[in-house]
Amino acid sequence: MAALLAMQPLVAAWAPDHILRINNATVAADCTERQSVTINGTSPGPTLRVRESDESVWIRVYNDMEAENTTLHWHGISQYGSPFADGTPATSQWPIAPGGYFDYEFKLDPGSAGTYMYHTHVGFSVVTAYGALIVEDKEAPPFEYDDERLVVLGDFYYKSDYNLSSGLLAAPFQWTNDPQALTVNGNAYGECDPAVKTCKSGCHTEVISVEPDRTYRIRVIGATALSFLYMALEDHPGFELIEVDGDYVNKHNASFLEVASGQRYSFLLHTKSVDELRALGKTRFWANLESRWRTTRSYGGWILEYKVDDLLAEGADPNAKVPQLNKTIPLPAEAPFWVMNELTPLDSTQAPPEDSEVSRVILVDGTQLNSGDKAHQKTFWQTHGYQYTEDMPSVPYLIQAYEGGLNIDYDAALANDGYDNTTHSMPIRAGEVVDIVFLNVASPTGTLEAHPWHIHGKHPYVMAYGLGEFSQEAYVAARKNMTAPIKRDTVMGASILYGYLIPLCSLPNLVYAGPEGMAYSNTTIPQGQVAGWTVFRLRADVPGAFMLHCHIQPHFTMGMGTVLLIGMEELPPLPDGFADQYL
Repeated sequence: MAALLAMQPLVAAWAPDHILRINNATVAADCTERQSVTINGTSPGPTLRVRESDESVWIRVYNDMEAENTTLHWHGISQYGSPFADGTPATSQWPIAPGGYFDYEFKLDPGSAGTYMYHTHVGFSVVTAYGALIVEDKEAPPFEYDDERLVVLGDFYYKSDYNLSSGLLAAPFQWTNDPQALTVNGNAYGECDPAVKTCKSGCHTEVISVEPDRTYRIRVIGATALSFLYMALEDHPGFELIEVDGDYVNKHNASFLEVASGQRYSFLLHTKSVDELRALGKTRFWANLESRWRTTRSYGGWILEYKVDDLLAEGADPNAKVPQLNKTIPLPAEAPFWVMNELTPLDSTQAPPEDSEVSRVILVDGTQLNSGDKAHQKTFWQTHGYQYTEDMPSVPYLIQAYEGGLNIDYDAALANDGYDNTTHSMPIRAGEVVDIVFLNVASPTGTLEAHPWHIHGKHPYVMAYGLGEFSQEAYVAARKNMTAPIKRDTVMGASILYGYLIPLCSLPNLVYAGPEGMAYSNTTIPQGQVAGWTVFRLRADVPGAFMLHCHIQPHFTMGMGTVLLIGMEELPPLPDGFADQYL
């Protein structure tokens, strides 16, 4: 731990490609001030742009906070050859202590171009401490466009990070409730009551400017802590999807977009001509945001603004420059599958490992439990009977492995659906091909929650999903619905909320509950019963200790996570000069 306080660059003559400073600052996304964790003083933090290359990128991260540990995770980056740079406390590294810093160094090999994000991975600071990470193509991208724009979606709470997390761990349990605002690139317009809160002027709805008759790549990042969002754009035909979670897909049109926490998309936007704008009489259009898969709705949005000053000179209505925005663009209710089972990889040679290569099946059974009497009841999540906490084990898994002190019992894991109760992990041998099955299990109230499961390290293929109990017969039948499996690093689960059964699936990798994908009111499922499942297929050729967890921060705080120990017998060597500082 002490070594991290004085981490030295790997080669003294070098300088980091990027420097990020994690600090405390006042954030007022919707005019209501909140003490928050920020990156370089802002939320979101600076957008980092790097290029596919055989060379490493070096990012130095300082912890400028006075009393909080931190790490930074590079969400979606496989970390091939650099598992020590994944940024997870107690799994891949010691946390960065106040006043210290850590040097993250990793490669972005050809084929990794796409949209990613970075965020803190300690406590509840991820609500505001995040930013965009764009990996540019080494050569020309496979789709033509004139320029690109960024849409980073977030949640904004008035409560502090401490109050949010401590309530979740309290007895009695206190839920976070929905966010007070949905942010876009850190902005949201809000009505602040100065009698109750400290208010700040200048907050505004995010405005994204474009020019007519051009094609833009719009990168969308789901940096929400809780919300699962639908998005539609006024007077524009839809979204031409080209990328999902850092992997290119064949063009596919969607009338609206679904984005869960941790997910990323790119779509092509073909802007209107000057004549079309003149006919409509306006140059501003509302992009509507609404939350889904919870019993209450959150609302937000952003403005698409065309930079066409000569429209007014040519006789357009002066009021058309700032029209009354339509904030009620209809968005559909929760519905299964969205368009995700129709997406196919752009690279036609990209395919999952064959069935004959699969050595075993690993079950992941995220389960909600209660303990104590009603007045002192705690609510928490477990996987295979274990509640994950970010301070366990006492020495990070990866550091134990590099020091030769990590004892993995593969036989015990094989006899227990892939889970080793001694290390509280899921060990996988180097080169193994495994199917990881996510099971959505009913809670003590007979309800199911929505879970965007995020896997660190290599992106797996989404093979199938289905209703009810998982079985080989159900899996074989569901595989017939998959045109061509795509890779993802963040996928959704099913939900029944507070007595309402909702089929949570909008992706082929979604787990959902409900016969035939129908929604039923006032329906419950017996506690412990599996109501839906999804199957990932992973070739374990990226060694390291990698988290697998729900990306809804409240659920993760409550314990919904586990660790994959992949190929620990074939870890890459630590960089020269790094061991003394890292171990």
